[in-house]
Amino acid sequence: MSSGWQADNLDVYDGINDINRSDGASAVSSVEDPLGVVAGADLRIISNSVYYRAGIEYVYVLSGGTGKTLNPAGTEVVKVEYSQWSFDVPLTIGVALFFWGESRIYLGIGAAFAYGTYSSSFKSATLDHSASFTAYALPLVAEFGCEYMVNERFSLGCDVKYLNGRSPSVKDGTDYARVDFSGIHITASAALHFNI
Repeated sequence: MSSGWQADNLDVYDGINDINRSDGASAVSSVEDPLGVVAGADLRIISNSVYYRAGIEYVYVLSGGTGKTLNPAGTEVVKVEYSQWSFDVPLTIGVALFFWGESRIYLGIGAAFAYGTYSSSFKSATLDHSASFTAYALPLVAEFGCEYMVNERFSLGCDVKYLNGRSPSVKDGTDYARVDFSGIHITASAALHFNI
């Protein structure tokens, strides 16, 4: 969550990762990493021990990304707000292993098409800047998951997915940034199974 304006005006080159500053006397609050919710659906085809998976996920930041920091000179408090939403369409291939006839573990890799918007806002006595960047990227995907077969048609599961990728640089007025889709998605799921 970085941008050209942050680098030029706040000496912040890695966005939310190095925005926090304090001097012990000013009323600042840490800008925490954003946390959000993920909702999605997917289709998985399993043949022997190999699976193919296609899905769609929507990610929306619910908390974090806000706080107060100091300007580079340490002379004034800057109110900071970051937000982001995105959706992605991952395509993965991997190995699915059955255990005890009722549990399955799977591990896969692939890529996704991701599209979303990242917004930032900075306000102080002398600064007032906000920008919004909308872009797409093709991040790499790695996933690990497991599921328990409740019966032959229904299962419950969980999944950990890591996306790694950023968009090309996009502009909003005089500001520019890359939308970063990298992150970890942890989901719980319920699934219906059909034999084809």
